Amino acid sequence: MRPQDSTWQGCFGYWQILFIRENLLPLGHAAWQGFITQGRGIVVCDVVLVDAESVDWNSAIVEYTLRFVPLPNISAYLKSLSLEATLIERLIATVQTYEPAQAILLLINENRRADINLLQNLKVSPIDCYQQVQRRWVEFQLDQSPGDLYEQRL
Repeated sequence: MRPQDSTWQGCFGYWQILFIRENLLPLGHAAWQGFITQGRGIVVCDVVLVDAESVDWNSAIVEYTLRFVPLPNISAYLKSLSLEATLIERLIATVQTYEPAQAILLLINENRRADINLLQNLKVSPIDCYQQVQRRWVEFQLDQSPGDLYEQRL
């Protein structure tokens, strides 16, 4: 029997799966928006995480920034993370062949430690993530006060 995610993740320090689960809509939105505006690429998520074991993934807000790195810029970006040349080549090949409408190529960067995931067979496709975030855009604007949100609806 496999332990619960939170227990399993805490024991081995692999928190990225829980982070992805809690942030799938913005990740998928970034992937599809990047694809339709810049072509193939990789979603890069810089995460600020002090202690993964103390995070309650069901309620905590973990700071992160998202950006989309298009294919022509991937090699330089990955070299800046000091990744091996063979890994960079494999990632570029993956960027050229993955299906953007059905998968997300994601690099989570935490303290210059890269975790790379090809998310496939998602229950919510990147296109659906994009559409849901666009419809509910106000909910994703955390830097605005409730009064500002009210004014935007008028």
